[in-house]
Amino acid sequence: MQKILWILLLYLISLPAYSTVCTDYLAGNYNPPAVITSQKEYIDKYEEMIGSNFISSIVYGKGYLKVPGSRKVKVSYLCQFADYKTPVWGYVFRR
Repeated sequence: MQKILWILLLYLISLPAYSTVCTDYLAGNYNPPAVITSQKEYIDKYEEMIGSNFISSIVYGKGYLKVPGSRKVKVSYLCQFADYKTPVWGYVFRR
């Protein structure tokens, strides 16, 4: 019975952000258009106001960036979400 309660508790606590939302947002804003493949991703619940914007969570991770006509590059990325589905800001760092 305790295992079921723990599983239910972990399920309720988990945040419903998806890596494709963050990486798609960043790839769409990258010039020239690129593809970002996520390796590891982490989600931190934030729920604070930054200036006049409400930030619900911060998503960051590691992956690869592939720009057409060039080699694949290791990158780290960061996104801020207004709600768990709408990215507000993001940035890609080369490693």
